[in-house]
Formats: sequence, structure tokens, C-alpha cells
Amino acid sequence: MRQITQDQFTALVGEAKIKSRLKNELRFAASTVNVAPGDWNDLELMNITDRTGVKGALLLEPDNEIFILSYELSRGITNRLTGRSSPVICDFCKTWQSGNNAARISFSKDMRSLNSVTFLCCCDLACSSHVRTKTKASISSRAQLREDLTNEQRIERLKERLRVLINDMHLEPLG
Repeated sequence: MRQITQDQFTALVGEAKIKSRLKNELRFAASTVNVAPGDWNDLELMNITDRTGVKGALLLEPDNEIFILSYELSRGITNRLTGRSSPVICDFCKTWQSGNNAARISFSKDMRSLNSVTFLCCCDLACSSHVRTKTKASISSRAQLREDLTNEQRIERLKERLRVLINDMHLEPLG
């Protein structure tokens, strides 16, 4: 992902089709985002949350265009019958996550409708780091799933999943 300053992010959020209340929260939250200058190249998606950590926006850049998609996050996946945490495999990066580190993410297809699309995901939404084997969760996941893909193949799989999401949600590039 190309490096984005706080002013550029504020301009992108202003241009995005998301609810105005969330826009105001995101403008505040952008000031708390700390990405080291060299780490921007290792991002395909970046998560910016509101103060509660439940709502936010994903900045997606699988190729050379930036997209913003607002979401709601539901943390922790539990089995309805037993009440125990259930492990999941993230629909984006295919990282195995235990119940406490797993979540459901919902995207609204339209700001005015109640229709939404829900995926299983990593609770931290650090999928770009997981596919590069930079986290403990990614190392554990590779052992659990016995996956023999290279990091480059995993990165390409993440980018392809983001392209599908962008097409399914009919997102327009920003900036």
C-alpha cells in the first residue's frame, strides 16, 4: 500500500460512501494509526477503528487503487450448543485463529439498506502480516493447516480475495 498521510486519509474518508457519524470517528482514529515508513509496502489492507473497536473502515489496496469499506466487527466465535470458543479460518488470509482471536466482519452493501455480507476473519484484521508469517498466529496456523505455500503465494491469495470482495461490493476507487 502506498503511504498515506493523515490529511490524505481525511480526504479519502470524506470521499468514501460511509455514514457521516463513522466518518467523524475515523478522522479522529486516523491520528492514532502508527505505521512505520518501511511497513507501508507490506500492507494490502489496513484497519482503522472507531473508539469502541467494533466499527471501522478497511483501506484496501490489492493493486494500485485504494478502496474504503466500512464494517462492523463481532469478536469471539462461540459454539451455540457448548458455549466454548470455536476456532475459525479467516476468509481473507486463511489463517487459523482460535475462538478468542476470531471474529465475524459484516459489510453493508448499501448505506441505507439492512442487507449485509458477513465473513469470518482475524480479530486484529492484520491479514497482511499473517500472510507474511510475521505473527505468532500465522506460525501456529501453518502448523495447524500444514500449508506449504510460500509467503508470495499467500500474499497473492489475499490480494485475489480482496479483489473479489471489491467486485462483490461494487466499490469505486478513491483518490
